[in-house]
Order: sequence, then C-alpha cells, then structure tokens
Amino acid sequence: IAGLIVGGVHESPFPFTDVVTTTTHKSLRGPRGAIVMCRKEDRLHDLYHPDTEKDMAQLIDSAVFPGLQGGPHDHITAAKAVAFSEAMKPEFKVYADQIVRNAKALADELMAQGVKLVTDGTDNHLMVIDMRPSGLTGKGRQLQSAMDEAGITLNRNSVPFDEARPFNPSGLRLGTPAVTTRGMKEGEMGVIARCIARVLGDYKDKSALEKTRQEILELVSGFPLYPDFTVLE
Repeated sequence: IAGLIVGGVHESPFPFTDVVTTTTHKSLRGPRGAIVMCRKEDRLHDLYHPDTEKDMAQLIDSAVFPGLQGGPHDHITAAKAVAFSEAMKPEFKVYADQIVRNAKALADELMAQGVKLVTDGTDNHLMVIDMRPSGLTGKGRQLQSAMDEAGITLNRNSVPFDEARPFNPSGLRLGTPAVTTRGMKEGEMGVIARCIARVLGDYKDKSALEKTRQEILELVSGFPLYPDFTVLE
C-alpha cells in the first residue's frame, strides 16, 4: 500500500509508529525488494537499547548489513532510486488516485454482477472475492487456473472463517495497480469485472474461457505496455 501513501490517497502510519517496512515493487512500481524506514528521533533508545550509543537507524543499518545481507545488489539499489524519484513527481499522485478510483469501480461492477466481496467494496487498491455464496467453497486453485486461461491474473486467497485449506481456499484476491499503470480507467474496470464474473460462472467451460481471453486481449491491445517499442521480427 506504500504507493498509495506516497501518492497521498492513504493515511501514513508514521504518526503512530517508529518503524515502517514495505516492499518496493507492487504499488511503488520499483524493483523486487524492500525498504526499512524509521523516525529520525529515537524515542525508544533509553527503553530498549540504553547500552549502546547507536540510534535506531544505525542499529537497523548494522542488522541489515553485515548482519543479514551478503553482497549488495547495486542494480537493485539503482532501480529503487529511480522508483523513488518517479514517486516524487506529480504524475505519481495522479496514478495513485486513479488506482483507488479504478478499484472502487471494479468492486462496484463485481458486486453489480452478483459477486460477493469480503468487505463489500474497497477503499484502497485491493479486494477479495468470497466465492462461498457462489457455491465455490475450496475452489480457489481451480478458479485461479481458469482465470489464467482467460487472461486474467489474480491469486487465490483465504477468506474470513474459511473452512477450506489455505492451498485451495475460497477466495480470490485482485488489485488495480497494474491495469492503472497501463492507462486503464473506470470504463475498462467494468469490462474486467464482467469478464471475471463470467469465468466464475463458467470456469469449467473451455470455450467460454477462450472467448473471455479474446475479449481481454482486445482490451489490453489498446493499452500497450511500451507503445513506442517495436519488437523486431
């Protein structure tokens, strides 16, 4: 959720905590990795580590290297710097705001299609489909596979009070950062929601999955990842 916080559309945890960790991929759109942040003021020194002159930031740094990390991946460090630079631009705030708008639109259309969401909506970038009311308890693995065949990427996820095993749960988790990065907006979320609902209803029907896949391919063809890049044949 770090990207939404940086973009100003979600509350920051720092008024309430001294240390924050987050991944640098996902909504921040950086390389796969993580960061640890802490307050400049070490309010916990006398309580937790009075026997050292190091403050919290220095203790965290030494715990990471040489404590836990081996050779640093300098290419990842450089990629993080680029991602953080992009996150400081005004365009990133527009991106973060659109992520939430898209998520709300996607959630609303899913519910309009009769799909149950765990929270009956969303106020961030994520939502979890509860498949139990649709008679799909413990079908997470099968539905994730069917969605893959239909060109829709999401992952199976447990839901509250799920009696199914975690490896084949009763929920599906999905979010909107990737489609937002491609330039999609609320209108496209309606198309995606209807495709998801169709797969939920016909996940065993290979022809229905292929039809949905073709619809998804047509949709994404209008939002290329690299519009100025031509692959040499």
